[in-house]
Amino acid sequence: QLTPTYDSESLIFSSERVTWYRPTTLQELLQLKSDHPSAKLVVGNTEVGVEVKFKHFLYPHLINPTQVPELLEVRESEESIYFGAAVSLMEIDALLRQRIEELPEAQTRLFQCAVDMLHYFAGKQIRNVACLGGNIMTGSPISDMNPVLTAAGARLEVASLVGGKTSHRTVHMGTGFFTGYRRNVIEPHEVLLGIHFQKTTPDQHVVAFKQARRRDDDIAIVNAAVNVRFEPRTNVVAEISMAFGGMAPTTVLAPRTSQLMVKQPLDHHLVERVAESLCGELPLAASAPGGMIAYRRALVVSLIFKAYLSISRKLSEAGIISTDAIPAEERSGAELFHTPVLRSAQLFERVCSEQPVCDPIGRPEVHAAALKQATGEAIYTDDIPRMDGELYLGLVLSTKPRAKITKLDASDALALEGVHAFFSHKDLTEHENEVGPVFHDEHVFAAAEVHCYGQIVGAVAADNKALAQRAARLVRVEYEELAPVIVTIEQAIEHGSYFPDYPRYVNKGNVDEAFAAAEHTY
Repeated sequence: QLTPTYDSESLIFSSERVTWYRPTTLQELLQLKSDHPSAKLVVGNTEVGVEVKFKHFLYPHLINPTQVPELLEVRESEESIYFGAAVSLMEIDALLRQRIEELPEAQTRLFQCAVDMLHYFAGKQIRNVACLGGNIMTGSPISDMNPVLTAAGARLEVASLVGGKTSHRTVHMGTGFFTGYRRNVIEPHEVLLGIHFQKTTPDQHVVAFKQARRRDDDIAIVNAAVNVRFEPRTNVVAEISMAFGGMAPTTVLAPRTSQLMVKQPLDHHLVERVAESLCGELPLAASAPGGMIAYRRALVVSLIFKAYLSISRKLSEAGIISTDAIPAEERSGAELFHTPVLRSAQLFERVCSEQPVCDPIGRPEVHAAALKQATGEAIYTDDIPRMDGELYLGLVLSTKPRAKITKLDASDALALEGVHAFFSHKDLTEHENEVGPVFHDEHVFAAAEVHCYGQIVGAVAADNKALAQRAARLVRVEYEELAPVIVTIEQAIEHGSYFPDYPRYVNKGNVDEAFAAAEHTY
């Protein structure tokens, strides 16, 4: 927020390479997308920010739609709750929780499923700014919410300019929505306006589960969502949709296995057939990104079994199936685990009351910088005000694990305005280029060869950090890769690859004489 005046006006900020827009009407937003189809819409900046800062992506046009009323709209009908695409995840979570308290349980099963998954969706700081529209359009194959929305066949409202007039259409998340890695059926010139969360029926159940390396605040390895509708007051499957993340370049459905389940009672026998079918329907190539192939395939079966236990427990509680349909030893598999609030205490060693105050033995000593660090008064490098004429250094790092440097060309970097110098091993004498805490056996800049990925090859001095890093990426380094690439100790021994002149010793005095002359030895 800026001021009441600026917050109600359209804004444009331009730099040499990027233009940032903040429209205030849907018509203006759609016109921008029509003029710049490849423009990125940025709400929480949780995805684009990472791409720009760490992956060095360049988006010439960025659009912030958070002042467009249609993208912030929330409305409710008899069938669903509609959330504008720019509504924050925390706002969605709060309203869904409220409706879960107010509406009959049978109507809020999708809401409960979404709330359960939002609990694991990053941290609260992220959920305060991130939006569901961004999650859908980013299309990450390990998204927490996309499997839920895909299994539910969520209805999306989309708008665009056609012949100068606003055109609306509806698309459904389901079969065919995701067309490839981070791509979907929404056209580049279109804008996602919002998402409908359907209210469920008494015979419908929606559950979702996620497996990550940590229980909270971590990206998924595999996640799964199941949306099933039974024949009235039975456990016979009338319709089912199962969606998975982490098993393909997109969120995927399992239509063949779903069809196998239709008109069948949901029981142990069916689940065994489902597990076998899923293994065939969701193969994972040995070269699939992320690795852990066998584990991920096993997780698919595990999460579906967990879904079966969860749904069966609800059917049992409703009196639709017997209470002993699920063996007692398996019932806990349907439980969700939430990390309890941790409690801790720090205990200090007590000393004798007669011990002199000046005697530190056994007494806790406060670290010299502890108080400043705890109160925020400590000064770090980034806290130091910039000096007049100060330059930033951008490092040029090796992109090869072992290679000979055949060419080093910084001309493109030096051509940028604000770039002052480029340094490499050629700017230092052989002695000056050698560094090390005791033995000077390392180099400031790699000279003839690089010996690891990320080794410093050169450095660019520029007016600011962003320019220095940009210039460093423009330095052209050509390599001749060398073999073998040695990764393990066994490979080093096999190829006789040892540090030269090692082991080294630093000797001072005579140890044997010192022990012989010592009054006490242990």
